Amino acid sequence: MKNVLSLAELNRKVQQSIKTALPDACWVKAEITELKENSSGHCYLELVEKGDDETIIAKARGIIWSYTYRMLKPYFYSATQQYLDAGLSVLIQVVAEFHELYGYSLVIKDIDPAYTVGEVALQKTKIINQLKAEGVYDMNRGWELAIVPQRIAVISSRTAAGYEDF
Repeated sequence: MKNVLSLAELNRKVQQSIKTALPDACWVKAEITELKENSSGHCYLELVEKGDDETIIAKARGIIWSYTYRMLKPYFYSATQQYLDAGLSVLIQVVAEFHELYGYSLVIKDIDPAYTVGEVALQKTKIINQLKAEGVYDMNRGWELAIVPQRIAVISSRTAAGYEDF
């Protein structure tokens, strides 16, 4: 006779397996590909890991509950001078959870801003090296500036706050 489980029973077994295999929080490296702040204050993320050829090799849903997000958001900004956003590589402390109705997700408990700062510095170095290899890194240094600039160009939309400030 076949062993038949209901979907809810199967999901409870998966939930129990995850709790048994990963009972504690762990640190995970990932890239944020999507971030949405809910009106209730919760933050929902899509996290990925990319291979050497930039193809996605793993994906998970992340959640930062509002009580944690209220602390992590300003903490991360004060340490990095940037907001959590798509495209950032992050080192996050997570608890893996499986809910019978909503499925698998990573509940984010903490973030290490030093990791992201290091990733941004590496990306900057990579871009500088690429510009040097293409021979365009020092192009503007060949131009002489007037002692007192006579003209200034503002490239912006007319409704931008910076344009109004200028």
